[in-house]
Amino acid sequence: MASLRTQKKWARIRDKQQCQICGDVSPVPYGRLEVHHIVHRCKRGSDELKNLETLCDLCHAISHEHMGSAWVGLSKFSLEKQEQIKLILKQARHEFKGFLSLPIEERRRIREELWPQWGVKCNG
Repeated sequence: MASLRTQKKWARIRDKQQCQICGDVSPVPYGRLEVHHIVHRCKRGSDELKNLETLCDLCHAISHEHMGSAWVGLSKFSLEKQEQIKLILKQARHEFKGFLSLPIEERRRIREELWPQWGVKCNG
């Protein structure tokens, strides 16, 4: 198998430099595109192309429990608002994980159906 760096490059090419959740394309307006392991490496996820997806840094942060809170600046909100935001992040993380665990063909079918409704151009 190719190196992780090469696999990430191929994932970005396959995904046409587009976040596979929200549809942001490179250059991402307020961040960058990253390559995410669908099954995290700490849970024995591989570096194989089928386990990699291109995500913008916001979708990537939400996909990881330890990153989402910092990305949205959780500490700057009141304690009551923090609890609401934590619930939203937890739900989004659950939805993202469910979506990314689908076979790639199913993910593409869903994107092709939903993205145009949101005004996002399907590059793939």
